[in-house]
Amino acid sequence: MQINYSKKQKETTQKVRDVLTELLACASSANMPSEQIDMLKETLQALEDSFLVVVVGEFNAGKSSFINALLNTDKLEEGVTPTTAQINLIRYGETESISPIENWGQMVKLPNDLLESVSFVDTPGTNAVITEHEVLTRWFLPRADMVLFITSADRPFSESENRFLHSIQDWGKKTVLILNKIDLLQTSDEKQQVIDFVKDSAEKALKVEIPVIPVSSRQAKKARSSMSRELWQESGFEALEQFIQDKMDEKARFTMKMLSALGIGSKVEAETSNRVRNELQFYNEDLQLTETIRKEVELYRNDMLKEIDRSMKEIHAIFSEIKIRGHQYFEDLFVVKNIPNILKKDKNRIMFQENVLQNMPTEVERKTTELVESLSSQQQRMVQLVRQQIENRKSQFPAAGLPKEVMDQRSELMKRMQNSIDSILEKIESDIALDIGMKHAQSAVTAGLAIEVSAIGIGAALTTIATTVAADLLGIVAAFWVGVAGFLVLPYYKKKAQREFDEKIGGIEEKLITSLQNEFTQEVEDQISQINTAVRPFERFVEASIESGQNQLDELDEIRDKMDSLREGLEG
Repeated sequence: MQINYSKKQKETTQKVRDVLTELLACASSANMPSEQIDMLKETLQALEDSFLVVVVGEFNAGKSSFINALLNTDKLEEGVTPTTAQINLIRYGETESISPIENWGQMVKLPNDLLESVSFVDTPGTNAVITEHEVLTRWFLPRADMVLFITSADRPFSESENRFLHSIQDWGKKTVLILNKIDLLQTSDEKQQVIDFVKDSAEKALKVEIPVIPVSSRQAKKARSSMSRELWQESGFEALEQFIQDKMDEKARFTMKMLSALGIGSKVEAETSNRVRNELQFYNEDLQLTETIRKEVELYRNDMLKEIDRSMKEIHAIFSEIKIRGHQYFEDLFVVKNIPNILKKDKNRIMFQENVLQNMPTEVERKTTELVESLSSQQQRMVQLVRQQIENRKSQFPAAGLPKEVMDQRSELMKRMQNSIDSILEKIESDIALDIGMKHAQSAVTAGLAIEVSAIGIGAALTTIATTVAADLLGIVAAFWVGVAGFLVLPYYKKKAQREFDEKIGGIEEKLITSLQNEFTQEVEDQISQINTAVRPFERFVEASIESGQNQLDELDEIRDKMDSLREGLEG
């Protein structure tokens, strides 16, 4: 039943409609439960419908008899058991009629003036033994513009009533307490004590002032049948009518209706915001996973670059010792008494290897092997840790529950990420891990020194190269000596040999260290790149989800501000 609004009321109604429509779209995109969505839709549809008063209370509190007395009818069945109680929607009709409403109750139409602008809902008791009754009662509460809560004077404001009133207040509904069966109390003092008890208990429990109107439905019916003004006044219904006239005029009803709609909006907005925040927290935890992986990867990078740098410094120290021993070798060799030995190539080669090279080649190979082993070990540790972190996160799910298609997408991306990490780990853990690492070292020596070492090993290759350098230097001196026989220039060739030995060995060192450092650094970066590539699709999904969720929260904040502004305008 639609009611006519003034121009200003229509403008306000449209503003309320607009903000609730925005909220509906936002709640739908946030995948809120269907009951929340349906509630908003029905609230939008009812904005211009008649004022809805829902009458609630525990079973046998006298709800039906109260409505019968208020509307001067006997159409609502009284004294029914909880198992036969049903919901009655009472609206205006030119003639009396009762018609069933599928699934939950019946429509009662009465030719009562009050019903031209107000509709009533008579509900089963909140303590009904049939679960569906309580569900239906709670289903109607969010749609109420006002709630009349009936409590009985013979058992006023029970603990279960206290709890139920709290659920009403959660919706921000305008509530009036009707203290029925007041005629059961014998004296005025008894009545006032019960009234004060109900009022004080309600206000203490709910922290808000709630009107309490004492009535006797039984006396009201007698007053109507006997046309007794005095009995009508004594029943409390005259005061109730005055309250309705004073507090429920057209303007007040409009304000309560709009506030009721905004109350529903506020509750849905709060629940939607809470849901989105929970999802954001979940996605932020997902993001923490990727950030932890990246930190672990970065820690691995820093540790391995330091390890590579340390190893290269150790190799540099080995070459520095060779240069020192090489200087001494040429110092001892280039003397007059050793001139005949300069021509003895095989003897000089052996002396060079024993006095200069010593264990240098095997030391370089050992350092390189240690670096390969450390690299493989650290790779394995890092990738296993990453895999365990992913495995731990896979078992965690958001409390609010994400849409199935979103969870499926997330699960698929996480599965792909884990499979990629498993492949990396499988490669590292294979029996040929060290062989692969040594191939990197061999490639470095081959690239740096232009000699194939895969067959003879790094140490043997360095021995060959260094010995060749020494032999070449001695060969030049020997050729000069044989051709010129000028022992006076021997000191010059000694210095020249030492200088050129430093340069050539230094060149070998620089090429070897640069090549090794580049090769192993590239191996570290390749490993990191593989992990980052494995993580990135999942990370992009999480980042997009966080951005979407934050946009939803921002939109909900704007909606809340709009509703607060409308509420202030209505209450001002």
